[in-house]
Amino acid sequence: MIRNLKVLIAAAMALMAFGALSATAHAAEEKFHCSAAPCRATLAPDETVGTTTAHHVFVVKGKTSGGAEASASFTCNQLGGTATSATTTATELTFQSLKYSNSAGEEKCKVGASETVKVDFNGCDYKFTSTNGSKAVPTEQAQVHVACPKVAEVTQAIEITINGTACLKIGEFSAPGIGYHDSGIGGAKKIVTATANVVVPNSVLTLANIGNANCSAVGMASTTGATYTTGNTLVKAETEAGAALNAWFE
Repeated sequence: MIRNLKVLIAAAMALMAFGALSATAHAAEEKFHCSAAPCRATLAPDETVGTTTAHHVFVVKGKTSGGAEASASFTCNQLGGTATSATTTATELTFQSLKYSNSAGEEKCKVGASETVKVDFNGCDYKFTSTNGSKAVPTEQAQVHVACPKVAEVTQAIEITINGTACLKIGEFSAPGIGYHDSGIGGAKKIVTATANVVVPNSVLTLANIGNANCSAVGMASTTGATYTTGNTLVKAETEAGAALNAWFE
């Protein structure tokens, strides 16, 4: 009888400990924070001193018509876009009016050394969620969701064009690989840095105009997948009137 009582007490204590741990985990849920609301978040190039990861790299892998392994790398200097939160804390932010561009702000990206690439978003947005975005998680695994509108009942897609010719389409998807931390610019809890290391599923990739001369730089007849990597971006906060606010992630 005493032995059974000891077992019951031990089980009860374990349940209490589990409940305490669960409550702690819930209390520590990661969120985006802004010093006032409504808050407008704006994407900007990484200004961190000594950074070498301010550019955005999208690498597509596949095979040539002969079956050989192939890859194509598209590089943009910066990503622009805005999101608005009606509250001072949020678990997700949807960035609209997205634009990839070069260091001069022109909507130009590179394939190899040639600055002939443009990314047409066709109304698609990036929604970033906060869960698992902290560096406390070793691989910074917050989710990014690509959401696109419908036009005439057809869901749109992001298009990578070369010299004005659509060569690759990227459809809607959700994937982990986003991280957030304090940039340190201007002091603590001022500006957030977002990092990216996302594996894009092959199922959302579609090659277009394979035989077109402009698309020859892609150099493949089929895709096997893609990665969106590097891409450090600052997330700055401001009022709707444009006054600076503090932003942080915790």
